[in-house]
Amino acid sequence: MNWKRVTGIILILLGIVAIAFKGITWSSRKPIIRVGTVHMDVTVHHHLLADPIFAGLAIMLGVILLVLSFKPPKP
Repeated sequence: MNWKRVTGIILILLGIVAIAFKGITWSSRKPIIRVGTVHMDVTVHHHLLADPIFAGLAIMLGVILLVLSFKPPKP
């Protein structure tokens, strides 16, 4: 497998996942106050949104790279 084929497959898969899940969301806890035995934490929600336009472009670029990888090289 050459780099065009591998990159094309990865871009297609990432585009499909981005369209299916519309991004990634996760939470983390951030400590605010720690005085002796008293602890106060805040839960912070993080969002990494994937724009459908960019997901579609990733799929199109992946397909183009995949098609180009099957063409025989010119001598």
